[in-house]
Amino acid sequence: MVLEHLELIASEDGGMTVLGDVLKDAPTNLQEPCLVALEMMKFGVLSGEPFDAAQAHRPFPEQVKYPTPPVAPKTKAILLLSRVMSLVPMKLKNDMWNADVDFDLAAFHSLVRILKRALRQLVEASLGSILLKDLNRAKLLPPGFMCASPRKENHLESPALLPTFMLPRACMGIVVRYFLEYHGDPKVFEKQLSQKFPCCLQPRKDLEYAFCFWDDLRRCVECVAQQLGAEELSEEMQLASEQLEAQQLYLGFK
Repeated sequence: MVLEHLELIASEDGGMTVLGDVLKDAPTNLQEPCLVALEMMKFGVLSGEPFDAAQAHRPFPEQVKYPTPPVAPKTKAILLLSRVMSLVPMKLKNDMWNADVDFDLAAFHSLVRILKRALRQLVEASLGSILLKDLNRAKLLPPGFMCASPRKENHLESPALLPTFMLPRACMGIVVRYFLEYHGDPKVFEKQLSQKFPCCLQPRKDLEYAFCFWDDLRRCVECVAQQLGAEELSEEMQLASEQLEAQQLYLGFK
């Protein structure tokens, strides 16, 4: 039911759609953020363009220094990379984020929260519809079947049997932006990274995980771009990937 509503399988014959076909090849721990990113692509809110003010006569505060269109390709690439990679979690030493807050990512995540709440409600409504037809089926559900608390041994996994679409933090996107805009000595990057974000337990490892997510999402977008009219996003991701790879080489991540 959920897969039909999300157009991952066809309602007529249960066959896989182009979106379902690319999503099935994603690693298990990347499927949920990939699905969220593809849904945002379908709604046209996944891009590197700066956001517009909600009211034209009330622009963003000057102190924010938020870019206004048209923006340079490098700026678009940084916005797109940080937004996409903010969809994956980071492992923190505690529950408090005691580092920078990014205005653009805060705006982007206001959209992510709306989408994730809708997706979770879709899962819950579909499950409720099935159980109401036969309440005895509820006995088949194990305790914590929608528990989204991360496992202690692996913060990327949870006991949930169904997708929970928990509301994310923008931590990863903030760290990615710092990575992309770093121009200091590559030899001291990791030391400065830990000093800049003392709440992050394993920032380098989490960055590498985020890069894997970017690569897999780019694969998905390239596969569906022509059929779903996402050629512009595919081109943006290609240009952003070139900038990312250059920075990875500079800082010794490749």
